[in-house]
Amino acid sequence: MNLYTFYRNSVRALSLAGCDSPEFEVQQLFEYCLNINKTQLLLNANVAVDEDKFSFFNECLEKRKKRVPLQYILGEWSFYKHNFKVGEGVLIPRPETELIPEYIYSALRKNPPEVVYDICSGSGCIGISVAKLFPMSKVYCIDVSEKAIEYTTKNKELLEADNVTVIKADMLDGCSPLGLPFADVIISNPPYIKTEDLPALQEEVHFEPELALDGGEDGLMFYRALKEIWFPFLNPNGFMILECGEEQATDILQLFLNTAKGAKILKDMQQIERVVVLKK
Repeated sequence: MNLYTFYRNSVRALSLAGCDSPEFEVQQLFEYCLNINKTQLLLNANVAVDEDKFSFFNECLEKRKKRVPLQYILGEWSFYKHNFKVGEGVLIPRPETELIPEYIYSALRKNPPEVVYDICSGSGCIGISVAKLFPMSKVYCIDVSEKAIEYTTKNKELLEADNVTVIKADMLDGCSPLGLPFADVIISNPPYIKTEDLPALQEEVHFEPELALDGGEDGLMFYRALKEIWFPFLNPNGFMILECGEEQATDILQLFLNTAKGAKILKDMQQIERVVVLKK
């Protein structure tokens, strides 16, 4: 079997397994496992395959056929301007979440925030991205999960984000016990999926931690906590920026109706209302 036939067979295997982007994913696995990019594949298409050398690739392919997320297999994923280490136990960074650092930079590049909280920080991708944009800001990444704290700490070190402080704490316990300075910006991508909707999620999502997904009976449990016990720790004219699920933005605005002085909704590339910005 030559290299190109091996490649096409791998694409077919992922397609039959129900993966959405089999060609892209096999290309990613070729680069990760074999150090062969698309150009090298085309130049060496007729080279015979020594299948013993492809054992690691085949192991990874089998994992993906079982719908283990590609990001977990690769061990890292690109978010905004950097690569972040990810794995089982942390939510996978998603492109729609990039709206948050993009908005913060556009809104505050002339007047950088002094203090930023990233609540439910997961891998730390949002908070660390903001910290890299504003190296003089103090960014606090807060999460209850030990695994998330491990990944945030690792990503902080790899990306040399020395202005990030990683804190293990339950956001439902509030800010007061942490003794943090008041914030100019509070970021959160909290769990927001309704408990009853969890079983119907895409197969890959079931590999992600339920702790980072389950938003309670109506999906809004953590937004209530953000309003009641975190919004008060914003400085005057500071803002809270929250990712949310489809069709949740209006409900969140209603929650903050008599609390925030101003609000706006940001749409992602699919024109889904994805981020809510609330001004104090």
